[in-house]
Amino acid sequence: MATNISSDFFTAPIELSLDQLSFCDTTLKGFDKWLSSLSSIQLGDTSKALFDALEEIFFLKCVETFRFELMYILHPYLEQVLGVLEKNLAHQDLAGHNENVIDLAQQFRCYIARIYSHIAFSTHNELVDNEFSLFSFRHKKNLIKTRLLSSFLALEQFSFLKYQQLVLYRNAFIGQWRTAHHLYNIAYEHKFDLDDISQIIKMAQSLNCICKVYKQINLLDLLNTHQVRPIEIHALYQCSFQWIDLIHLNSQESALSRYFLNIKKDFPPVLNNLHLNKTQQDFFIETQGLLEHINLINLPQHRALSKVERAFLSPSLIFHVQNLLNNTPERRYERYTFSSTIQLTFGLQSAHYYLSHTQKFEDTLALTTKIKFQANSKLLSTWNSEVKTSQHSIVQETKHIYSCKILDISINGYRMRWQGSPPAQLRTGEFLLIQENNKSPWRGGTVRWLKQMPNKHIEFGVEILSQELTPCAIQISTHHKNYHPALLMKNSILNEITLSLIVPGSQMCKEHQNVFLRIQQSQVKVYFTKARMISQSFTQLDFEFLNEEDSTIVNQFIEQHAETIKKQDLWESLK
Repeated sequence: MATNISSDFFTAPIELSLDQLSFCDTTLKGFDKWLSSLSSIQLGDTSKALFDALEEIFFLKCVETFRFELMYILHPYLEQVLGVLEKNLAHQDLAGHNENVIDLAQQFRCYIARIYSHIAFSTHNELVDNEFSLFSFRHKKNLIKTRLLSSFLALEQFSFLKYQQLVLYRNAFIGQWRTAHHLYNIAYEHKFDLDDISQIIKMAQSLNCICKVYKQINLLDLLNTHQVRPIEIHALYQCSFQWIDLIHLNSQESALSRYFLNIKKDFPPVLNNLHLNKTQQDFFIETQGLLEHINLINLPQHRALSKVERAFLSPSLIFHVQNLLNNTPERRYERYTFSSTIQLTFGLQSAHYYLSHTQKFEDTLALTTKIKFQANSKLLSTWNSEVKTSQHSIVQETKHIYSCKILDISINGYRMRWQGSPPAQLRTGEFLLIQENNKSPWRGGTVRWLKQMPNKHIEFGVEILSQELTPCAIQISTHHKNYHPALLMKNSILNEITLSLIVPGSQMCKEHQNVFLRIQQSQVKVYFTKARMISQSFTQLDFEFLNEEDSTIVNQFIEQHAETIKKQDLWESLK
């Protein structure tokens, strides 16, 4: 089923053109009887029947309280079908999504959100524009209740829709943010934004008022920044139900107002600064409470983690949230238009392979005795299984070199476009090597963000970490003869040279840990001091030598490797 949701779905005018429902009597009793007949129908037929019903309710000429009652009866059936359509959505790679199923689920969410929004705005206008007599007290009370519930349920759908869009790296629809802002602003101005919905309807989750759902929508947008994977977006979404109590939404600016919401604009929250024009109707978001909570999580003695946080928070996600809420998420470098193609290869294993002049990992260790490559970490099972596979499998799957189009560049990175089906390794936080042409050196970087464009192409940003990379290996303990691939990374900032290590995964190596660094036939002991970057793919750590004399050995090895890189044509070695 091809999507028929236009980009301006939330701003296009609604023409109420249906006098009655075509599939049942236009009464609550007839509608309920029709729904009960769907239980024996299979998923495909049920989905189509429910979607057709949604469309007819959308265009039905009726009073808004009746439209709400129809939607309220239909809602549990819709969520049951959507639960199946969206099952395991976050656990699939971008290339593995069934586009028809995803588009259908998005259509459902959009229609539900638009219908509830329309009901909320229509009932609000009726309440504001009319004067109600004492004899109309019951009608007015019914309108107030309908406005409250429809506003809450509309924002709840916008939260679901936002989560879905983040998982799929898709942009919001035109008018999506403005509609959400308008719904919350009406609730805030008329003082029902904090009304407890659970006193009126049964709640399956902790978000029991309009303010909490609206904060969740904004929090999801703030925490994502297109720099985390779908499975991590799912983890942040699960934690957001608790974290919204740690952020504050205010109409007055304060010293802790980190983000700014212009409710007249169709924009998400932006970083607050002195250059923004603000009005009395704007809102400000404080995230200091969440930052303090995340900082406490990293303390060794801290035991206040909830069950949800223990289940979903990884070290890389903790690092991501800390970094986001601590720093200024603005571009540091201007982008320049630059059209060209570039070669790239994904993963630390592939990087180690090419930087080692296409040597197998075990050959680079220069060990006198053979060792078994068995991981003591589940995170490294992929690498170790690849070592055991055939050379053909390694070259075809792990060591593949791709060609990609550059859209523009900055001092420290690229914006690229991937045409066609993307590989599974194209994901945020993945380490990669890039090469602009056959004569230029490999440079190491990471995928910072991904975004799926309307034409099904994928745009992604790459941050360059270093041009001076040296393959090496680490050993966690001499008691375990396992070695793992790593890269020595050299950077020069203001004439100050720094060394760091790129190691696999996010949990194998941590700050304040001793490991053995192996370079050719030498093995030295180093101490990790600080994590610069953590992702599910790799961790970048600063380190110190426990024996200062070892620094000379390592620096000589780095210089020696740099010279061999200059002399050897890697492409020739592949022939």
